[in-house]
Amino acid sequence: MDATSPLTPESAQQRGGATSSSAAGPRRAHQKSRLGCKTCKSRKIKCDEQKPACGNCIRHHVQCDFVETSAAPSRSPSTSFLDLNMDQLELLHNYTTSTYATLSESPVIRDFYRITVVQIGLECDYVMRSLLAVSSLQLAYYRPHMREHYRSTAVHHHEIASRIAGNLMQDLNASTVEKLFLFSTLTVFYAFGCPRRDDQLHLVGESDIPNWFFLHQGTRALSELASTRLDGALAPIFQHGIDRWQAREVSRQTVSPVHQHLDRLQTSIERSEPDAALRNTYINAISELRKSFLSMECGRGQAYEVTDIFIWVFVVGDDFVPLLRVPTQSAVTILAFFCVLLRGLKSQWWLNGWADYLMAKSYALLDREHRLWIQWPMEEIGYIP
Repeated sequence: MDATSPLTPESAQQRGGATSSSAAGPRRAHQKSRLGCKTCKSRKIKCDEQKPACGNCIRHHVQCDFVETSAAPSRSPSTSFLDLNMDQLELLHNYTTSTYATLSESPVIRDFYRITVVQIGLECDYVMRSLLAVSSLQLAYYRPHMREHYRSTAVHHHEIASRIAGNLMQDLNASTVEKLFLFSTLTVFYAFGCPRRDDQLHLVGESDIPNWFFLHQGTRALSELASTRLDGALAPIFQHGIDRWQAREVSRQTVSPVHQHLDRLQTSIERSEPDAALRNTYINAISELRKSFLSMECGRGQAYEVTDIFIWVFVVGDDFVPLLRVPTQSAVTILAFFCVLLRGLKSQWWLNGWADYLMAKSYALLDREHRLWIQWPMEEIGYIP
C-alpha cells in the first residue's frame, strides 16, 4: 500500500484496527484542551482558549468567564485604588489631620471632633457628609486655584445631608437626637465657612444677618434633648459647655472701658424704647454681653474660645435673636458690639473676616443716630465705612 493513501475502514480492519460504527469520514487528531473556559467545559465542547473571550462564547452570545479571570491579573497595586472615591478620602484625611483642630481651642474637644465625630459619621451618612463639607470649605480657603471645585463639593455634600436630617427633624427620638445635634453643630461651621455673598444661603431674608445666628436656635433645642444623657458619646462637648458656662457666671469685680460703653448703650436704649418687653429683651442681651466680655478679658487662665462667644447667642436666642430678622435698630446696634467679641477670638479660617463683615452689614442697616452709638465697636475692630 502506498504510504500516502488514505486509511479506509476496510484497510483498518485488515490491519486489526477497530472503528466506530458512526464514523463516516476521516477523523482529525487534536490536542486536548485543558485551559478552556468553564462555559465550554460545561457544554463539553472544545474551547479555542482565545482571550478575552473564546470563539464559542462569542458565537453563542454568552458571557465567557475569561473576561472575568483575565481582568484580575492585569490589575496592579498601583491601580487598585481606582475602586475608591479619592475625593472623599482626601476630604476625610484633611478633616482628621487639619480641620478638626480649627474647631476649638480645647484639646479635649479637638479630640472629640477628630475621633468621636468621625466614628459617628462612619455610621451616619448625614453626619459624615457634614464634616466632609466643612473640610472641603477649608480646602477651598487654602487652595484658591481649586476654590470652585471644593466649594461645589461642599455644597453637594451639605445639601444631601440637609435633606436627610431635615426629614428626621420632624420626628426626634433617642436614636437620632445626638446625630442631629452633631449635624447642626457642623452646619454652624459650614455656614461660617461659606462665601460671604448676598446670594448665598447664609443670609436670611432681607435682614442681611447670617443664618448661623438662627442655626444656633435649632442646635440649642437639640442640645437640651441630647444633654440629658451626660454619659453618652456627646458627654465631652456638653461637659465642656457646662464648664465654660460656670466660668462665665462667676461674679467678677473687674471694670473695663467696655462696660462703660455698654452702660451708655443701655441708657440710650432705655430712653428710646417705649415698649417694655422689647426694652427688657435689649437690657438682658447687653447684660449677657458684659459677662462675655469679662470672660474674654479674664479667662481664668484658659484660652478664650468659640464656646465662650456662642454662649451669648444661646442665652439670648429665644427673645433677642428673632429681632435680628426684622431687624430693629437696637438689635443691630447690640450686634455691632458682639463683633468685638468675634475679633477677640484666635483667628481661624472659618472666622476670617466675619467681624468686619458683620460690622459692615450693621452699619448699612442703621440710621444716622444709631451709627453714632456704634463708634466704639467700629474703632475697636478698625472698621472704616
